[in-house]
Amino acid sequence: MFKGILLFLLLFLGACKGFQPDDLIVMSNGDVSRESPKVVEAGIAKEPYDLWEKIRRDLSFDIPDTQQDIALYKKRFVNNQHAVNRLSKSGQRYLFHTVKRAQELGVPVELALLPFVESEFDPYAQSVYGATGIWQFLPATGREWGLKTNWWYDGKRDVIASTESALNFLTYLNKKFDGDWLLAIAAYNAGPTRVNRAVKENRRKNLPIDFWSLRLPKETTAYVPKLLVLSDLIQNPSSYGVILPSIPNRPYFAKVETPGQIDLMQAADLAGMTPEAIYELNPGFSQWATDPGGPHYLLLPTGVADRFQIQLSSLDEIELVQWDRYIIKQGDTLSSISSYYSIEVAVLMEINQMEDDLIFAGKEIMVPRGPAWVKTFVPRSKTYKVVKGDSFWGISRKFDVTIQDLTLWNDLSLTQPLQIGQKIKIFSKYERVRGKTPNKKTRTMLYPVKSGDTLSRISSRFGLKVKDLQEWNELKSPELIYPGQVLKILIQSGVEG
Repeated sequence: MFKGILLFLLLFLGACKGFQPDDLIVMSNGDVSRESPKVVEAGIAKEPYDLWEKIRRDLSFDIPDTQQDIALYKKRFVNNQHAVNRLSKSGQRYLFHTVKRAQELGVPVELALLPFVESEFDPYAQSVYGATGIWQFLPATGREWGLKTNWWYDGKRDVIASTESALNFLTYLNKKFDGDWLLAIAAYNAGPTRVNRAVKENRRKNLPIDFWSLRLPKETTAYVPKLLVLSDLIQNPSSYGVILPSIPNRPYFAKVETPGQIDLMQAADLAGMTPEAIYELNPGFSQWATDPGGPHYLLLPTGVADRFQIQLSSLDEIELVQWDRYIIKQGDTLSSISSYYSIEVAVLMEINQMEDDLIFAGKEIMVPRGPAWVKTFVPRSKTYKVVKGDSFWGISRKFDVTIQDLTLWNDLSLTQPLQIGQKIKIFSKYERVRGKTPNKKTRTMLYPVKSGDTLSRISSRFGLKVKDLQEWNELKSPELIYPGQVLKILIQSGVEG
């Protein structure tokens, strides 16, 4: 009889496995969870439904209540359910991934919470110093830890790549500071050189060298307490008079490999998603398609990943990006063609099975169709060499661009001083290509809004009117745009056959 009941329960639970009501709100109270008996099956503790509970079980940092900064930041959450709701909402997409990777790498789970402090898990967040992504990597630090940045892709905004780099960087810092995680976290914020200098200064004065005893920048002395208070809030929400809205303890997204570059509009069609939703989960890709040089993967909601893979398997690699025939003209070079179509020479050579870069007028090569604006607008750029007395502000005024444009175009940080003789790329407004283009059609391009963008700046860049952008995107006010938002841009273009 018992076996029969057990079999029925197993079948019933199996049938219910796929039931995940999106509108069901479950609240998490840490104190209640700890008092409840753990369910054990076959000697193994069941994985909790709630991600907060999973985190709670692994928290290990001590919280020194006697520290003034700890008490200060605790007050921000006491009886502040609104702030706690916002916190939980910001972790919905990516917290499961950072927790999973921290546990797999064997580092404290508290490190997985750092993006709350850095960016509120916003991959489009950007600091005044040029740090960006959920882990707020500066350009130089990102390069040092393997995050590439180019016209197609910014690894600092890629949640998968930046999480690996951040946790590896923190592990390195932990070893550098003799296993002291608080010093490692402080060094992640202030830089290892600054923390090392503070340690040496205290040693010279025969003072303690723990985090609380060091003389560090004000931002850093607040940074570590913020993380510790967050850890304490997760551990003891009832002591703050709040309840943590539950985050399901399951992946929000799946990482799906692609055989090569893929048009993001086509990816959206294959997945049955809106293009905007594709960009929201894949903020590392800055243009209309993934980077031809990789990474070759997309993040998709777990519910559509299987559909996407089935649809993708039915296509040849050449179909992942739309290509057209281009007739080589007198004076063309492979370099000029690749620059015009914003694609690497090596990719053009590979797709056309070329052994060298010799081309001949009248012959045909395959070029990416991409979005309409690749054919209709050409970025005009120049190189400026830094001279004595130059500054970001001065150069931006000279060329009528923003300081943020300069840092983004050149992958620079405002904390890096300009060097005399350094070459800076300056892009002017996108200019319409002169001459007739056959087979004109109205096409839709998608433009992910960057930090610092305005409708005026975007419309100027593409030679459009602000009111058109407002109409196409149903925007009531030109001020109502935000980083990560995807705008539709309608452009007349043609394909040369």
